[in-house]
Amino acid sequence: MASYEGISNTLLRSLSGSAPQTVYTESIKRLKAIPEHPENLVETDRDNYYIEPVTIEYYVPKNSRFAAEVKYLYIPLIDPVPVKENLRRIFSYFQEKDLPIDVMEVMNVFPEYLMDIMIYYQPRLNLYENMSMQFHSGMKENPASIKKALYLNEVLRKMEPSMLSLDIIGDYVNYNINWCVRFLNRNRIEHTLEDGTVANLILRYRLQLQQEGKEPDERFQILTDIFMEQAFPQSDEDMLMDDL
Repeated sequence: MASYEGISNTLLRSLSGSAPQTVYTESIKRLKAIPEHPENLVETDRDNYYIEPVTIEYYVPKNSRFAAEVKYLYIPLIDPVPVKENLRRIFSYFQEKDLPIDVMEVMNVFPEYLMDIMIYYQPRLNLYENMSMQFHSGMKENPASIKKALYLNEVLRKMEPSMLSLDIIGDYVNYNINWCVRFLNRNRIEHTLEDGTVANLILRYRLQLQQEGKEPDERFQILTDIFMEQAFPQSDEDMLMDDL
């Protein structure tokens, strides 16, 4: 839970020309004015966001107490774009069918890569087998199984990128995380992600904006600052970005 003293460097910088008490008062006013959810967001578009609750705690001098509010950080899901031809082949096969990239299925559909995948991923083949089982279960009979597939991809994200994902399969982990989040959103199944995964989604969106020459809106920036300071209070931002 983030307190006033630790929140939103961006907000404080924007008010840095004011006296300290004015900064304190105006910062709280602006934080309270942030809508709980983004305005003008079409309901059907929500499926394309990961939604992270951010709790803001601030001191109310008039009542000599702390108050807390929850605002929801909506992070757009940015899909990886493969650059090599063989990566595009694999991605296109699954994307066109709106399927997750199931590594076990990759070996079935693209047998030319079977031996490479079997040899390279042999130490963690059980994770891919489990993930494949959860994907099939979730799409056929038990949608909640996709939560397990999502969490397995979070585990695998810490082991990637590998030479195999860079040269053969592509960034299947980030693709699968986005696919799982969209599936769970459509089916109204609650889910949460690790802080590191959330930070990675934020980074991917920021990079997308940077490539387009755009800036994030103020609501997104403030809530992102609060989330990052809350989740990684002792981390240097540059070192954290390297870790993601």
